[in-house]
Amino acid sequence: MSDDFESSQDHSVIRHGSAPRGSVKLDEVDRRIVRLLRRDGRMSYAEVARHVGVSEPTVRKRVQRLVRSGAIFVVARINPAPIGFPIDAVIGIRVARGQVLEVGHKLAAMECVAYVGYLTGSYDLMIEAFLPDTEGLFRFLNDELENLDGILATETWHVLRTEKFNYMWEGEDVGRVPVGDLGEAGDTDA
Repeated sequence: MSDDFESSQDHSVIRHGSAPRGSVKLDEVDRRIVRLLRRDGRMSYAEVARHVGVSEPTVRKRVQRLVRSGAIFVVARINPAPIGFPIDAVIGIRVARGQVLEVGHKLAAMECVAYVGYLTGSYDLMIEAFLPDTEGLFRFLNDELENLDGILATETWHVLRTEKFNYMWEGEDVGRVPVGDLGEAGDTDA
């Protein structure tokens, strides 16, 4: 959002999954703004306003409302491979009873761990880790995870290729536009 974006956000208040289901209503203007920012999060409010056909203050207020409500996050996302972390591993973890939060916090503090999710089903936690090479993956699994108190078992999947990242998910349009009707890159603003 270039110079217009407020950098003093507090992400500790609103986190993924913390807003009540359906509590943030998006209209078509909001959806168009989100689509543009997904492609280029540095786009200025003025440029977004020109594309959407509303005033700059309208865009500013709507983006601020969406950020405050937790509906969107405006962040820079690292692409792991170009900076030396091409190994992407997804790891299911079973944890000793009563230790899931403690283990989750410890995993979240690890530098190579990009995602920690608490689950139902066969595993208590699912993590995603980015590592420099297969030797790094070996050490992470056999040294760091093996020595973490509370972990009972793990199962690892080495991601060979990624077709779609979560930040490219067009959640604002789910159930609104049939997939076959979308233009290039999901752009319905032509």
